[in-house]
Amino acid sequence: MKKAFLLFATLGCSISWVPTYATTITINLGPPGRVTGEKIVSFSGLNDLQLNGQTLSLDLVFSGNGFVRLFKSTSPTFLLLPMLDVFGAGTINDPTGSGYLFDETGKPISSVTSFGGSVTSDPGGEAFRLALGGFFPLLADETGRPAEDVPFPLDIYGAHLDITLPNGPAFDVTGGELGLFPNASQRWNNQFQIGDVPDSGCTLFLALTAVVLLFSLDAAMRRCPSSQRLLRPRRSSVVS
Repeated sequence: MKKAFLLFATLGCSISWVPTYATTITINLGPPGRVTGEKIVSFSGLNDLQLNGQTLSLDLVFSGNGFVRLFKSTSPTFLLLPMLDVFGAGTINDPTGSGYLFDETGKPISSVTSFGGSVTSDPGGEAFRLALGGFFPLLADETGRPAEDVPFPLDIYGAHLDITLPNGPAFDVTGGELGLFPNASQRWNNQFQIGDVPDSGCTLFLALTAVVLLFSLDAAMRRCPSSQRLLRPRRSSVVS
């Protein structure tokens, strides 16, 4: 490939909070758990899509009421990147449009931020990823929300996109992927979470141990007064 493997779409960043009909794409994030480093999950629903310059309204939602949780320690350059797997030969432009991440109630969290470009593949055909738009939820964006106003933990329940696809009849969409990229060098900045994480077995063991100790202490204190009465010497009476 002559240009960068991944190039972002040129997307306008103005947000219009007007309910519109959208095609829902469900994405399975996998089991709940802490994640260190990047995570990429596949999704279907756009397979065999023809790239003929049409405009699409998409809602990317996580199955099972799942969410992506970002912490205060998570890198501020955390990137959520929906992509199309594409195969073809020649040059193709990135999609254009706008979008936002949303919370559990559907309220926008962050607008899309991307840089535009095109992809040129080998003459014989090549598989690559075509970015639909990059979201940086921990950075200040065109919605006007300062980065320091981000609430933590920040739970992301999905993304909405209004995009115009490129006109590329020589390219076929073979699938889709969602990339979660912390983009940090330090381990503690490279962490985020998928869904609710239950207490570990170690935490449960410590809690049970604490309960047992409390009951044992209470029982010992209850026995203490009666023991003192049994050990206390009796006073002898003096008969004058």
